[in-house]
Amino acid sequence: MKLFEKIRVWILVASFLSFPVVGFSGQNAAPSSHLVFDDNFAGDIILNEVRVPGNGEAKYTYYETLGWRGHAAGYAGIQAHPKGHNYIFSIWDHKTHAAPIRAVYRGAGTITEKFGGEGTGLKSWNFVLGWETDTWYTLALRYWPVGDHSFFGYWVRNGRTGQWNHLVTMDVAVKQALFQGGTDAFIEDWLETGVKSRTVHYRGGWKRKISGEWFAFGKGRYSVNSWDLEKGKRSFNFKTNWNGGVSRDQTGSFYFMTAGGRNTVPTTQNPSWHEIKRGAVKPEHEPIKIQSARFTRVEDKLKVLWENDSSTLPQFGFTVTLSDGSSRQREQIVRVSKVEPHVRQVEISLPENIDLNEMVVRLQCSDILGNRSGFLPVNSTK
Repeated sequence: MKLFEKIRVWILVASFLSFPVVGFSGQNAAPSSHLVFDDNFAGDIILNEVRVPGNGEAKYTYYETLGWRGHAAGYAGIQAHPKGHNYIFSIWDHKTHAAPIRAVYRGAGTITEKFGGEGTGLKSWNFVLGWETDTWYTLALRYWPVGDHSFFGYWVRNGRTGQWNHLVTMDVAVKQALFQGGTDAFIEDWLETGVKSRTVHYRGGWKRKISGEWFAFGKGRYSVNSWDLEKGKRSFNFKTNWNGGVSRDQTGSFYFMTAGGRNTVPTTQNPSWHEIKRGAVKPEHEPIKIQSARFTRVEDKLKVLWENDSSTLPQFGFTVTLSDGSSRQREQIVRVSKVEPHVRQVEISLPENIDLNEMVVRLQCSDILGNRSGFLPVNSTK
């Protein structure tokens, strides 16, 4: 299921040279396993934390972290790929789409291309950013409407450095393509390397309802693709080498899944439910902070530029206001509000007869989880 990043023939040949073939050819993949959370409703934001322990990495493994259904179904996660440690975000085409999916923003190192095979759509890759074992990464997705289209942004936070990165924004030509639950995570060996065990950890998952209320992923249904465990099927030679559930270390409780490896044995049923008690009422990431802002005059326009603190939640939208500082109420003359997560500058046409010496410029930013900064006075660049 969802064998999204199948490697081409040259990798397949290399795998036969690198890994021993056990028993029947074509039956040596680690069992594909799923963890489906209990958020069975539509939402506009989903996020989850993922970690691959040092002894849980195996090449040719996709550690999917966020999967969803709907008219813009897709998934996001990390890969142990032959080319390196990769981030993926993909959306499938749907018959209701009025035009092909396109990328309206690509972060540094992100590439996008069409995919085929098990359905068609648009995928994004990023090998430049990279990820490390034994480190928690927060993957966050947000939907928002733009006219008759649905936009989707993908952000990642490195738990070691604390830095957020915006990897891609995609435009899907369909209305209100919300994230439909339950949100899915899975572990997949796409090249029959079941002799190697692979493990993934998840924690801190959330979904935001349309009402704005947050829902924590408190339960997950663990299951292994039982149809792959039959004789002649892709995981037959490792049909008993899987496990999943809840564990705990110095960082707290987390869900885990392990697949493949001769010494892996189940300690639970297939399928089975697992639970982590959650006390928070919303995600506890630090809200957005504006690091600096300035403006310059370019003929009859005002150019406002700013930078945000990348260790705080990423920008979703912004508002710039121009006010008459000579009036007691500091009357607003111009107000520009936009939802543009990647934009850090805006040009505003100056009204006629404005006294530039009395003009007051302010900036406010909102972040991807709905928080707003205060209005920051913006100073002129002399």
